[in-house]
Amino acid sequence: MSHRFSKNELSIIKDRGILFDANILIYLFVSTGSQSLENTYSSLYNSLLRLNATYYVNFIIISEVVNRAIKNDYKNYLWKTIQEEEDFPFKKFRNCIDGQEALTDIYQIIESDILNRFQVAGKAINKAEIMAFLKVDNLDFSDKAIELICKENDFVLLTHDGDFRDSNIDILSLNNDIINN
Repeated sequence: MSHRFSKNELSIIKDRGILFDANILIYLFVSTGSQSLENTYSSLYNSLLRLNATYYVNFIIISEVVNRAIKNDYKNYLWKTIQEEEDFPFKKFRNCIDGQEALTDIYQIIESDILNRFQVAGKAINKAEIMAFLKVDNLDFSDKAIELICKENDFVLLTHDGDFRDSNIDILSLNNDIINN
């Protein structure tokens, strides 16, 4: 049976691995414009730091962080330069000087703020597992792999993503829709 943990229950999970979802890493290390969520999860992260918990990420999560961060920078670039996507496509941005600088900054965040503080939990996903992912439900395809990694490693997933609400894994969240499920 899975459990939903709130900030008040950190001492219960301090000895378990905590897998940070991409949305949490973005709130912590990349500006999202959502100051409230950034501050809330920063406070939770600081509480976890004091408990000396072990933090994990994986390739899928890092990939989601990089992709979301560069797309956010692209949207900001379009807004600042008063351009439309049709006139300046994403790949053109990614390959221009501003895009390359944005990627350099994102990669620096991944290296210094995430990989220096988090363990990497890897997994080779086999054909049978992929086949099991091929069902329509509330999780997107990559979230199914994250859920599997949590199950296999007895990780607690730290997420704000309401799609995980019905997942049969332990979750730490400040999202009331998840906690009160």
